[in-house]
Amino acid sequence: GTIKDSIHIPRGMLEFWLDPQSSYYQEKKIGDIKSIVLFCALGFRSALATKSLQEMGFKNVANAQGGFDSLKKIGLPIISKEKK
Repeated sequence: GTIKDSIHIPRGMLEFWLDPQSSYYQEKKIGDIKSIVLFCALGFRSALATKSLQEMGFKNVANAQGGFDSLKKIGLPIISKEKK
């Protein structure tokens, strides 16, 4: 599953999708982001992704410690995805 209204960005594409200089920039998908909270399954990959975005100059970036499970536990709305 995922958090309602979140945007899925594959870790391998993060810097490309958020860099306006990249040919892969996703302006339509990203929009006018004011703050970013990154999460992954356990919080390790999103911690590294947070560091990368901070190094790119993003100011309001945070990592959800504990990952997806911690976000579920605090009661954020979850959207289940069908397993293929």
